Amino acid sequence: MKDIQLLGATGSIGTQAIDIIEEFPESFRLKAVSAAHSVEKILTILKRHPVDTVVMHAEYENKIKSVYPDVTFLSLENDGLIQLVKTDKDALVLNALVGSVGLPATLETIAQSKDVLLANKESLVVGGHLIMDALKSSTSELIPIDSEHSALKACMKGRMTEDVETMIITASGGSFRDYTLEDLKKVTVQDALKHPNWSMGDKITIDSATMMNKVFEVIEAHFLFGMPYDKIDAIIHRESQVHALVHFKDGNVLAHMGPADMRIAILSALQGSKVHKYRTLFDLAKIGSLNFEGIDREKYSLFDLGLAVAKEDGLHRATLNKANEVAVSLFLKGAIHYLEIETLIKRALHAFENEKNPTLDTILAHEDAVEAFVLKEAKRR
Repeated sequence: MKDIQLLGATGSIGTQAIDIIEEFPESFRLKAVSAAHSVEKILTILKRHPVDTVVMHAEYENKIKSVYPDVTFLSLENDGLIQLVKTDKDALVLNALVGSVGLPATLETIAQSKDVLLANKESLVVGGHLIMDALKSSTSELIPIDSEHSALKACMKGRMTEDVETMIITASGGSFRDYTLEDLKKVTVQDALKHPNWSMGDKITIDSATMMNKVFEVIEAHFLFGMPYDKIDAIIHRESQVHALVHFKDGNVLAHMGPADMRIAILSALQGSKVHKYRTLFDLAKIGSLNFEGIDREKYSLFDLGLAVAKEDGLHRATLNKANEVAVSLFLKGAIHYLEIETLIKRALHAFENEKNPTLDTILAHEDAVEAFVLKEAKRR
């Protein structure tokens, strides 16, 4: 039986992780959950699971405790996530938080030598160098949950990184893959949230449309597998049935295939070496054909911009992440147009200096400054 501390329990990944836990109750047990404001969803989870600990904003403590007085409540205002991962030394921490808010919890989990199942890609995007350094003095294992990195891990099983010619991750192309640049001037939030293949949270769906999500995944692959950026590539694959490929120096190419179901990647991360039978069926005959194409660098111009920032390294990764996070939030609220996401990101990158090997405190303070800058720029538009 594996005990799970689930950070970000009410989001897309968190919800699907609970689906897996409920499907295999003899193998996995939910011990702790966190959320920001989704108190009704947390109460629903508590009805189904004898959770020990809940982490939320302090304003929800009375509501939780009035129904479940024996549950330990930790507030986000008092570093509840950090307090949580310091408990239950044998539990797995599944970090499904959205944004760089997940980085301190990831680092603390590693400091506690607990395994991290990482869906919070921003942890690696802004603090990959800190995470890699922390792992050197820890017994933690960093286990990716992204479908692409789960696929890369499977392809690399028993292989050495020095044998790799290129790692390739696939992209669906997002909601606007059949739109022209002219079409993009007229798109709405509702248009952007209609992802053709995957069921995901709002932010990641927008990041998929802009291809920023694929930038983040390239950065993740760089840190997870120790690969230089010039050996990591991305291609458009409309069917989302091939999630990653590894081209080896000897000419062999391994591809990882499977349905567009994040629960498979979550189960792969949770189960370890014990294989569980999952209900999803994969039928190549029904799929019929698989298509691949290069990324349109003009339509997805954020992709090259993001890769340039990644190769530059340093604090600008945090600038990129936070500017994107704030701009996407503004777009989802209807405060800016879709194409202004890129405009605001570019302004932030020009406004702030880069810094090599920033500390955690530097990153967190810098992101606050970037957020303030982007909000101010959005009002000036």
